[in-house]
Amino acid sequence: MQIYLYIVRHAHALDDAPTDEERPLSEKGWRQTARLCKGLKGKSLITPSEIWHSGYIRARETAEALKHGLELEAPLKKKNGLTPFDNPSNIQESIEEIEHHLMVVGHEPNLSRLASLVLTRTTEFERVVFNKSAILCLSHLKIGKQSTPWQIEWHLNHKHFK
Repeated sequence: MQIYLYIVRHAHALDDAPTDEERPLSEKGWRQTARLCKGLKGKSLITPSEIWHSGYIRARETAEALKHGLELEAPLKKKNGLTPFDNPSNIQESIEEIEHHLMVVGHEPNLSRLASLVLTRTTEFERVVFNKSAILCLSHLKIGKQSTPWQIEWHLNHKHFK
């Protein structure tokens, strides 16, 4: 079965909040996410069975906006290991166990490290840099316990749809 992994960096957020975790999306961030949804809606490019997000408000709001804007049926799930400076190893191990399409919404530099770990098995060389409101689609073929290496299918951000 072909498995797709969508790695998403949250959209632009406000700087004014009591803590980093409580920073909501800004008006600019909501526009970025709406632009992504408008550009991708109806194209069947994004088909997750689950949407994982960090516990930070801006990641949850981005996940919710994508779910509603793209009319996705996938449930939202808060996951540990997706905040900015978390070690991506635990999330990578969870990703390797999945047998369905998955969207992960989080933060930099964690997402660059996660993408590198999934693609190359190391975080020493970050191969992908995530702009705000960017989506990286990876895929691999998985049959039982065997699978092909992950590969990049596409990498888009809201600016592609201006």
